[in-house]
Amino acid sequence: MYTISCLPVNEPVLHISSGKFHTKAHWKHKYMYHDGNFEVIIIIKGTLHLKIDDNLYDIHENEIFTLPPYHHLEGYKESPADTEYFWFHFFVKAPQFETIELEDNINCLSRNVFKTDQIVLPIQFKVEDMAQIFVLSNEILDVSQSNYFTPMSTDYILTTLLIELSEQFYQQIHDKSTSFKSERVEEIKNWIKANLTSNLRVSDIANAFNLNTHYLVRIFKNETDSTVIQYINQLKLKRAQELLLRTKLSIKQIANLSYYSDDKRFMKSFKQSTSLTPSEYRQAYAKKFLDSSNFDPGIPITRNIDSYRKKFNDLQQGD
Repeated sequence: MYTISCLPVNEPVLHISSGKFHTKAHWKHKYMYHDGNFEVIIIIKGTLHLKIDDNLYDIHENEIFTLPPYHHLEGYKESPADTEYFWFHFFVKAPQFETIELEDNINCLSRNVFKTDQIVLPIQFKVEDMAQIFVLSNEILDVSQSNYFTPMSTDYILTTLLIELSEQFYQQIHDKSTSFKSERVEEIKNWIKANLTSNLRVSDIANAFNLNTHYLVRIFKNETDSTVIQYINQLKLKRAQELLLRTKLSIKQIANLSYYSDDKRFMKSFKQSTSLTPSEYRQAYAKKFLDSSNFDPGIPITRNIDSYRKKFNDLQQGD
């Protein structure tokens, strides 16, 4: 059996608590019961060994684990030291969420399940673009620690993260044989990721695939709504954002590791794309999060749905 959660998002989910956790030696997840709330776990490195009811799961680096409500959870054995992961607890405001039990595997999931107002997440899957997920996760932790007048700011960013996860899941299982051109563009994108350098040119990519440069540019734009150069710059930017948040490397080192020809060009490009300098971007997410081996991730319920809705209605009436 394979569990799929379908969550309506005609309004944002309700963030309860979240954090980033490092394990020490001889640690395993404590026993918990999910009474009405969802949990999403994103493994940054290492492995988490969980027992859900009577089933055992091993969640590895770059994998996502989605646990629907009303399940028992505990570690069934110790995780490796320095395992690191994000965790998010939330309610779905709309009551009509659905779980689907597949007899086979995710490849038999109907494409009709994916709707514009519904997030679809399996209990476990591996993501391809961890950089984007890492950035969104840090934004959630940062905003949740800020003194915004409304907690809905965190709700919306968390909903965005869930949509991103659902999109990556969709891209993995939907029929990729729609056309020869789309298959070729996917191959080109993978080649660019594997061969990204500071001086990668469109002609280099065209030569690698024995294509005319103008033809390559045209089919890439038609399939992705992005130029080849825009896609290359997007990959560099995502890598730089991840390094800024995950490391203490200097700006010059990050520029080099993100395949920019020099740090000045990197800083100019980063500012144009994000409206922040690399240093400002790093400082914007420098708050202390729940990130301690002395803290065992639980679900401290700090928000009451009824009082939250009352506060929101009062604000609307005040306008």
